Amino acid sequence: MKAIKLTLVCLAASVIGCFAATNATDNASNSPYQPGNTWTNGSNGGTGFGAWALSSVGAGGTYLGGSGEGNPSFALFSGSGSAGNSATADRAFTGGALVSGQTFSITEGNTGLTTGGEIGIQLMSSSTVKWTLKFVGGASSWKINDGGSDYGISQSWVYSTPITLSFTYNGGNSYSYSFGSASGINYTASSGISNLTGFRIYTSAQGGGENVGFNNITVVPEPSTFALLGIGALSTGLLARRRKA
Repeated sequence: MKAIKLTLVCLAASVIGCFAATNATDNASNSPYQPGNTWTNGSNGGTGFGAWALSSVGAGGTYLGGSGEGNPSFALFSGSGSAGNSATADRAFTGGALVSGQTFSITEGNTGLTTGGEIGIQLMSSSTVKWTLKFVGGASSWKINDGGSDYGISQSWVYSTPITLSFTYNGGNSYSYSFGSASGINYTASSGISNLTGFRIYTSAQGGGENVGFNNITVVPEPSTFALLGIGALSTGLLARRRKA
């Protein structure tokens, strides 16, 4: 009996460890970003994330320092006048995709935004966007797109005020979120979100001298938590089966 339980424990731990995003955390105060406010393509601070992939077009760019989120923070900027002015910061989860019960969180803060500009946070499946939280210049509130049409949420635009997004994957196409005054439980996405492997921050035509900053990035709980839950369920089932026998 003990040998069978030990085998189940090892199997549950190995399966979850292979396919779940690992426990992750990073912020702009970590090495190698500090000292010196250095954030470049390929930088990799904190634990549990892949290296940063930074890109920009036209009057867009990235830096580490003071932003609408605070100081220090990771920050992007993009000049006004054309959607061709843009910047993105992508990062993969390591270990695998989010599994049911895991939560991705990040703190965002922004300065101004021109009409026609856009900033946002996206969850990705490899290079494909699956879920977007965004603000479009001229709108009255933030919006979410989960594969279909945009829908408005109750969080309005605020200036230079950090707001934390928490996104929990519930399994299948279900998710829950909170963002400032807005929240939603057990939403069903319009398209598949079962393979969320990373995130992206972006800005497009935001305006001269403006920025969107972010910091305090995490993925929790770590996969071992799910392994323990699975072990408990397997052990209970095995014991019940033995009693019936």
